[in-house]
Amino acid sequence: MTISVLMLDGTWSRPGARSAAAEALRRSLRPGYEFSYVDYPAAFGPATGIGDMPAAESIRIGAENVARAVAETPHPAIVACYSQGCMAAYRFARNILPKRPELDVRAVAAMGNPHEPTHRGDRGGIADRLTLPRKLLSVWAPGDPIADIHKDAPLRSAWDVVEFMSVRDQTSALRWLDSVADAVTDGPQDWWRRPDFIASLIAARDYVWGTQHTTDYARHGHATRLARMIERAA
Repeated sequence: MTISVLMLDGTWSRPGARSAAAEALRRSLRPGYEFSYVDYPAAFGPATGIGDMPAAESIRIGAENVARAVAETPHPAIVACYSQGCMAAYRFARNILPKRPELDVRAVAAMGNPHEPTHRGDRGGIADRLTLPRKLLSVWAPGDPIADIHKDAPLRSAWDVVEFMSVRDQTSALRWLDSVADAVTDGPQDWWRRPDFIASLIAARDYVWGTQHTTDYARHGHATRLARMIERAA
């Protein structure tokens, strides 16, 4: 039986410029799994380009596009996703799929998931940790500031999520990092001892200079591990 793996990639994804995580997943799947990208704006407002649409609109379009792709495939589907693409996949699974019982979706398969459920040490996704009406297959790279951040980190506020996931170059990243430091150091004199403050600065550092949310998914085998999970679930 053929399974369609429909991929919602992360911010900036477009034909010819895919994420390392998504490409590693594509290469790791065995014969019998028909992998294809579901394109959507993958935009994050001014962070991805002057005049680019807001993330919320990009996510809405991604959800609608993957619904169309599932309806058009003749095979059972698994919706795969990475980073911003996971927010579109969740919107599809939560808002559209319950109203479309004819759509045969076996699971959502996520990497770098902003909605990652709570796992070790109260860590998980930077956004709301939502449930799904379908099985979630999920991998996260240790220290990924999008999918493996402490639940009390100040960065988990909605505004910080938008800012955090939209820096696109070193200059804007450093400017954002300074603003984070200013925001979370307001308060009691012993602010530097607060676990939530420490967690936020570690996450910010890793996002700006680290590879935990990007190439680690390919380099350390997390995407390949997700491919094996997809094959077992199908």
